[in-house]
Amino acid sequence: MYPKLSKVLLCTFLSASLAQAGQTLSPLAAADLPKPPAPPSSPNPPPNQPTFEGIGRVDQVTRQTGGDIYRLELTKSLPLVRLEAKSKLGRIKIYSTAIITDKNERIPVRQLTGLNIDESMQAVSSEIFSTQVSIAAIEILAEAMGGEAAMEIKAISTKEAPKLILGQRQPEYSCKRNIDALLKDKLDPVQLWVSRAEASAPGSVQEKFAGNQLKEQVKDFVATLRTSGSYTSTSYLVTLINFFTDQYNNVRAGGVSEPAYKDMLTAVFDILGYAIQNELPCRKFSSDVLMQMSLDFNKKYSGMTEQSRARAVFGKMMTKIRDTIPDQYRKELAAANLGFRAADAEGSKYYKLFIAGKDDDFLKSTNRDMSAYAFVVAEQALQKEVKMMDIEQRYQLIVEYQAKANSNDFPQAVAGRYLAILSDQGYNFLLFR
Repeated sequence: MYPKLSKVLLCTFLSASLAQAGQTLSPLAAADLPKPPAPPSSPNPPPNQPTFEGIGRVDQVTRQTGGDIYRLELTKSLPLVRLEAKSKLGRIKIYSTAIITDKNERIPVRQLTGLNIDESMQAVSSEIFSTQVSIAAIEILAEAMGGEAAMEIKAISTKEAPKLILGQRQPEYSCKRNIDALLKDKLDPVQLWVSRAEASAPGSVQEKFAGNQLKEQVKDFVATLRTSGSYTSTSYLVTLINFFTDQYNNVRAGGVSEPAYKDMLTAVFDILGYAIQNELPCRKFSSDVLMQMSLDFNKKYSGMTEQSRARAVFGKMMTKIRDTIPDQYRKELAAANLGFRAADAEGSKYYKLFIAGKDDDFLKSTNRDMSAYAFVVAEQALQKEVKMMDIEQRYQLIVEYQAKANSNDFPQAVAGRYLAILSDQGYNFLLFR
């Protein structure tokens, strides 16, 4: 153990440590990791800007298990500052909320996800939105918990008062009914007409007739896949993706079966991508699940030849799924409320995977982004925890992270920010009063 330090010696040592950290950190330290994401905003309106409010009401919230999606459309697209949700009748579970841009991009609303509200509660505010793009709609996946229920969604903008109207209910994603078995039945006639088309002479009347029947069966299969108020299990979606990929690669080139399998492969991938963006209680996607799924798809992709017909489609969609992992991980970090040590360990784990990976490693950029998110959480936790540390605890952490700043398996930029927090005299107000 180190002897207790006097106030004078402490200030001298801390100043020297910070100076030494500045000398030992490479000028390229900031390049070790991407610029960390901004910390979550508190629900306060932007300063010195007037705000305008618009309210949309959702009556008769469904009591069906899993809920329904309700879409509130803005009559005029506007940038929004934040949202508020308020129950006007009964108890309601809000599974997820998203704002939809005028480019049809979905942005999850973190603080209006996975919460219960009732009419006795005050309105619940979302985070401040960092995006300045125009918002065209708000989608809420909600379920009434018990009897009748209704809710209001307040949209706040600095431009003008948003006007919200309730659009058509969107029950596409619901845990009401699993349709795996139904899809298996619908696949049988598809396979029948594929086998007949493949057995026909190219360009023959027989092939054309089989092709026309195959188109109708594919159309029916895709329509069933998109049945409102139902869902397909993740395991069966993955099974279909692998099966359609193999069939697309193996059927006769230029035949009628080729576009049929391409259409079905694209449709199933679209459903999977949409399901990841709109989680249901019966179908969730953790970052670990998405990572394993991406690795499995990448293994299959790597086994395809350059001439494989499904390679381009499969590769593009595989990458889209991989790119959802960091944001899902960020949401998990926010929900976990990790302390400094735990968050720092998460960041270190993924940073080591990042630097150990080859430049063409499929998950290299994913590990980089996940480490950046975790280190930001660690830095925020340290800013809180340092106020409760005694001198010895701070000193030991300075020694630890000064050593890490000079190592190759820890990002120098992060170590530098930790050291700046630990040696900042502004945090001494609780220690020297």
